[in-house]
Amino acid sequence: MRAALSNTERFCKPSLLVVQATVTGFEKPRTILIGSGASGNYARRSTMEGSQLYAEALKARDCDTVTVRLTTGTRVMVPKVPVDLGVKFLDFDSVERGLVLDLDARYDIILGMVWLEGHEPWIDWGSKPLGATHFSPSGALASHEPLLLGSRSASGASTGPRRSMCWTLECLR
Repeated sequence: MRAALSNTERFCKPSLLVVQATVTGFEKPRTILIGSGASGNYARRSTMEGSQLYAEALKARDCDTVTVRLTTGTRVMVPKVPVDLGVKFLDFDSVERGLVLDLDARYDIILGMVWLEGHEPWIDWGSKPLGATHFSPSGALASHEPLLLGSRSASGASTGPRRSMCWTLECLR
């Protein structure tokens, strides 16, 4: 999956990282904001409603509430409904625990510092590529350079696909 940078001011700031991702239990791709301003991971309630995953989370939850500080600085009490989301985009494929909240309609999921610290992606804030940090079998950092999806020999024949480590992200409408 690949996306390109867009500076559409009405919808997002150029520094936001937004991707389309496959989420287990949902047919259509979901819009994910990757943000260091969020301490945890969050899923939009209206996206989750009607899903088996959300129904199971509601059954399993206790009556706990949690206080959440919104981007506006306002603190609100919300029911504590955690969900485990199978999220796959670019070179990332994992199950992430998130709290169900009433989020901005632009994003289905927010992956915050918990995700960033756990996956340690590299981000070039100048040109906006995002990639997984890949290590060689010896444990040394192999490369932070983008690789092409395929290469050609001197005769022009394809030498097959190579793993891509760099993508550009787009602020989605």
